[in-house]
Amino acid sequence: MSVNLNQTNIGLDDPNFQTVFANLQGNILKGHGRDAARHVFFSLGSDEAANRRWIRQLAETVTSMSEQDRQHQAFKQQGKADHLFVNLMLSATGYRHLGVAQTQWPDDQAFLAGMKDVTQRYDTAPRGDHKPTVNPLNDDLSQWETPFTQTIDGMVIFALSGDPATVEQSLDHQVQALKQSLDGIGQIVVVQRGHVMRNDKQQVIEHFGFVDGVSNPKFLFSELNEEYRNGGYSQNDPSAPLSLVMVPDPGGDQSSFGTYVVYRKLQQNIKGFWQRADLLANTLSEKADRKVSPDFAGALCVGRFKDGTPISEQAGDGWTNLFNNFNFDQDADGLRCPFHAHVRKTNPRGDTVRQFNSPPTIERSRRIVRRGISFGDTELNPATEWTDAGLLFLSVQASIVDQFIFMQHTWCNNENFLRGDVGLDPLVGQLQPGQTPESQTWSTGWGSPTADKVSFSFSGFVRTKGGEYFFMPSLHFLKNLPA
Repeated sequence: MSVNLNQTNIGLDDPNFQTVFANLQGNILKGHGRDAARHVFFSLGSDEAANRRWIRQLAETVTSMSEQDRQHQAFKQQGKADHLFVNLMLSATGYRHLGVAQTQWPDDQAFLAGMKDVTQRYDTAPRGDHKPTVNPLNDDLSQWETPFTQTIDGMVIFALSGDPATVEQSLDHQVQALKQSLDGIGQIVVVQRGHVMRNDKQQVIEHFGFVDGVSNPKFLFSELNEEYRNGGYSQNDPSAPLSLVMVPDPGGDQSSFGTYVVYRKLQQNIKGFWQRADLLANTLSEKADRKVSPDFAGALCVGRFKDGTPISEQAGDGWTNLFNNFNFDQDADGLRCPFHAHVRKTNPRGDTVRQFNSPPTIERSRRIVRRGISFGDTELNPATEWTDAGLLFLSVQASIVDQFIFMQHTWCNNENFLRGDVGLDPLVGQLQPGQTPESQTWSTGWGSPTADKVSFSFSGFVRTKGGEYFFMPSLHFLKNLPA
């Protein structure tokens, strides 16, 4: 049966997709929803047959999309959150160490090159391709943690919810069991511990304190229905076709699909960020006819207030219930939400249509789906800078080159997107090592075309500590590796 990847608003009980969902790993079309996780990076040895046997055995524990839904329904009915969730993904070197034919390998250029590569040239038109003299993401590889500079063949995610003490013990047990199963075959390179953080409203937040993950594209009927209840679709269509994340698995059968995964360990300088926001607030206050708060300055950087309220819709802290139902049609000149704000850089919501006459479908096809989780200290007001805290960023997409790299290189790291001299994305934008970013332009009056403008540099509060590109194969491929 052929699957139309242009479809959206899919029901998980749709009979036309039962075979596909039983074969597709979970955490792709819908997040796994657990509060704690272990990300286990591993390398394989030279015995290809032993590597395949180990992967086949591990595949029996991997959670399919169908099983994820069954676990979710059981949780709603019984209130128990003790279902272990498991993902398995492979890097290009992982495929090489399995000894399978290259016709079964995913063919994305970035996936094949790996995140540490500095020579591969990528087409990032219409704003020009990157020069192959540094990593296209402008990473400073000297800042990467040592394990991530080594060869990583794959990653396993173990995720669980429930009583925190029991959950931590259970996840550690899973990691230990995986280590034992690898004995004589390969080794664990590094383990990252993830945990969900929430605010007083029980919304998921990241370490700067902002609600996270509210604008992810939606594929399923249940999530689109919830989005409709939470604000509607009048200003923004949150739906996405399956083709945004799903691609045919070249090693599977006709019902086999997978996705490309970008993994980035991002350390956050919480104290430094809010000290800089306080300085920006004071700088704006000197030129404005009102007192600007650090929270408002932070919202200018992110594009949302901490509670998720879009700054393009409201000038002060408040609850608008417009998490995703907004666009920038009434803010075409960036007088409410700056062009350099993180949410505007990563999701222009029609800006490229106005500025470059780009088809809306092209802009929407750049979207990624984020499945990350926080790591480290939960203190949101640390006494020192650069604490062990940040985000284990994970995104899924159908093309690393056309989605993640394009977004990071052509939008976030481009000081001239959306217009000349806009500046970097204040959160994740970065130039090549050794380069100094230009100052961004900030308005002293929300929505006012006559308000004074202030030149102020805001960047450098997120560091990349490592990462890799992966492919999350179908269960058919994993379970049917040759003996």
